[in-house]
Amino acid sequence: MAVISTLRAARYGAQQRWQAVPGNIRGAAWIMLAAVWFTGMAVAIKIAGQTMTPWQIVLLRSLMALVIISPMLARQGFDKVRTQRPRLHFLRVVLGFCGITTLVFAITHLELALVTTLGFTRTLFVIVLALVFLDETLNVRRATATVAGFLGVVICMEPGGGDGFDPWVLVALASAFFAASVSTTIKHLTRTEAPITILVWSYTLMALLAAGPAWWFWRLPTAEELAVIAVMSVLTTLGQSCMVLGLRAGDASAVVPFDYTRLLYAAAIGFLFFAEVPTLATFLGALVIVASTLYIALRTGESQPRGQVMISWRCSTTLSMSSLTTIGF
Repeated sequence: MAVISTLRAARYGAQQRWQAVPGNIRGAAWIMLAAVWFTGMAVAIKIAGQTMTPWQIVLLRSLMALVIISPMLARQGFDKVRTQRPRLHFLRVVLGFCGITTLVFAITHLELALVTTLGFTRTLFVIVLALVFLDETLNVRRATATVAGFLGVVICMEPGGGDGFDPWVLVALASAFFAASVSTTIKHLTRTEAPITILVWSYTLMALLAAGPAWWFWRLPTAEELAVIAVMSVLTTLGQSCMVLGLRAGDASAVVPFDYTRLLYAAAIGFLFFAEVPTLATFLGALVIVASTLYIALRTGESQPRGQVMISWRCSTTLSMSSLTTIGF
């Protein structure tokens, strides 16, 4: 009993000291930790993609995610599964299925640093979608930043480069576009649906969509492959959880920039473990894309109150986060 009391006291003391740290510093720490988990998730996808089809990965990942969120569903009640918007759920899942499939293809065939860089363009696609479908206006500064961001994409594509154009870059861009589309549908779903409802419908329907092609190309996964998929699912949940905690702790304008540390992690891991050496074009394009999307995110977050998790749907897309841990692909 004395040992348990000592551990509880130590835990309480640590919590008190952590809460005494300024909010923006705590938020930055959470965001950087989330970047580590998300990079680890990408590494797991790259490893699994060497021997498994994207559809098999999506199927197993969806089933494991359902296992992970099942205790949460049990606590909140199974009546949360009910919905009055099944069509919108289905649309969101189709977009998410396309997004995660193209992401697996891109990570498998491209350098981690390049895929991570192109993934940040989802912010630019969200702006385009908002203009087309939500009748939002675009001021000159944001329009300039958006155009600059897409110019960064052109730089990454290395038109006329020595190695020629790599069509897998378009697949990575398609994944970013689907990510932006998913965020648009989630924006509408969260007006009436609980986060757990979105999660259950998303992973259930995504498993059903992946089941067909996964069965057609089915190969019994090894224990090592199952372990990689399990790690992927856990890292996704940890990443989203840390992202939400970071946005709760600090101001968006202060913590948003630390999400871009993901690019440094991806470049380092790609070099050390996969012998990937990012090209000069990747670095230059990343500089332009990060600068433009960071400007857009900061301008969006300036007008939002401190500690608000859903800071704005554009800003939340930039950070790949949601109102609850694992909403996304």
